[in-house]
Amino acid sequence: MLTPSRSLSQVTVCLLLLGVLGFAMSAQYAIGMPPLLKADEKQHAAYAIVLSQGVLPTIDTNTPADPVRYPQFAEALFGLDEPRRDVWVANHPPLFYVMSLPLVWLGDAVGGATGVGVTLLGMRLLNALGYALSIILVGLLARELVPRRRVVPVLSAAMVLGCGAVTYDGGAIYNDGWGTVAASLTLLLGFRMVREGVTRDRLIWATVAGVAAASFRSTGLVAVLVLGACVLAALWLRDPTLRTLRRGVVLAIRIGLAPAVVIGWFYVRNIVLYGDATASAALFEKFSRQTHGDTLFQLVNPELYLHLYGSLWADDVIPKIWILAAVATLAVTVTGMVLDVNAKARPRPDGVMRRVVIPGPEPTVLERRLEVAVRALMGIYCVIIIVNLASFHAGGGWIHARYAVPFLPVIAALTSLGILRVGRHWVRGVDEAVPDEEGIDLRITLYAGVGFIVSAMVAHLHIQQRIDGPADASWLIALIAADLVMFVVAAYVTAQLRRRLRPDGELFTVRSSGDRSPVAAVNI
Repeated sequence: MLTPSRSLSQVTVCLLLLGVLGFAMSAQYAIGMPPLLKADEKQHAAYAIVLSQGVLPTIDTNTPADPVRYPQFAEALFGLDEPRRDVWVANHPPLFYVMSLPLVWLGDAVGGATGVGVTLLGMRLLNALGYALSIILVGLLARELVPRRRVVPVLSAAMVLGCGAVTYDGGAIYNDGWGTVAASLTLLLGFRMVREGVTRDRLIWATVAGVAAASFRSTGLVAVLVLGACVLAALWLRDPTLRTLRRGVVLAIRIGLAPAVVIGWFYVRNIVLYGDATASAALFEKFSRQTHGDTLFQLVNPELYLHLYGSLWADDVIPKIWILAAVATLAVTVTGMVLDVNAKARPRPDGVMRRVVIPGPEPTVLERRLEVAVRALMGIYCVIIIVNLASFHAGGGWIHARYAVPFLPVIAALTSLGILRVGRHWVRGVDEAVPDEEGIDLRITLYAGVGFIVSAMVAHLHIQQRIDGPADASWLIALIAADLVMFVVAAYVTAQLRRRLRPDGELFTVRSSGDRSPVAAVNI
């Protein structure tokens, strides 16, 4: 199997460019949105402030509302009922808020309303960095899912950038950005072990990432569970013996014990205080939430999945017109996947039904099994997350775009494959007799990537019209400067993608994971 090599620098550079653009867009939102505008921002920021005072808050801890010291909070909390004046996000593990402590201390040093503003903006930018890294990691995970299509990581990251809600949520004070980074990194390292083998260094780094994932959000525990399964699969598929099975079970248990030792106390605290590890029942009771059926009903309810998918383009204040972008993307994905399956079953000599021939050595039986294992493990991760989400929604929870982010690697990979297949209707090889498959993929990726960037810019401007920014002159100057920087970065990234995505670039240099010469072709 043609395993993506670390020497494929062009892929990495393209992902970094798209991540930088994602950060620029989220940073612009962070600067332009009024303080504490988005839902839950008040509570997330208050968590860090209370923690800086040496107190680990509970869901009933009051949000600081001193109009002299915290005027932004006093204004944002005005008129809210008592439950919504509390730090009710205190059911989350504290790692993100520990990372935010230097920003709180910096704000305290500045003092006054300006100091609090520094803290709030800093926490927004911290989350923006997390979301930008998440865009890159989505591309890397897509490469693990589809290892023989070189352009899939770039196209996947561009697709995520085009989801308006992703960069919009990146500009708010949430712990989702870094929670996604840690969980995605845990999965990525686990998949690498499946493909390349289990080593001491990989185990250490994967365990560290798993501990961080569990310390950011409770959903990180699912990534730790899948990481243990990755280690077991990596060992068993190479040596299916009882001894290997015992070793894999022992390593998986050790991986699970690491977060239990480091952050397990917090989940035990939640159980003692609220009755369950995530405090979901206590929060539903606190806000008198109405149930939406049971978990099974939600799992078979198409509206849950459509709402979850559509929220990536139209969530919160984002105009509902952008649901059309979600519909168009879904239509292209489904159409492309149907055509792809049909092309493999009944290939044609040309057009969209032509079998794709990828240069490189034919994968071995083991390599195919490892590829199937990675996809199955990613599927298990998504299934567990969706079951938890269905249970949350059934209990009375709301669905936001942030909850769809864990599914983005699969969504983006499938969308990329769909676009590559449908795009063949318009893009042709240089020589029809000898199809330039990689050149076709290049052109489709470039056109679609630029299209996603343009869509992201248009959505960004549309969303801005729905946000009332501050009237302060100095803040307005900063807002205009942030807009200019964002558009300059977008223009630079577009130009760089056009330059780097070319058939004679390193992106399309054929390298195998071993010493085999790339003579054969892979038909997919």
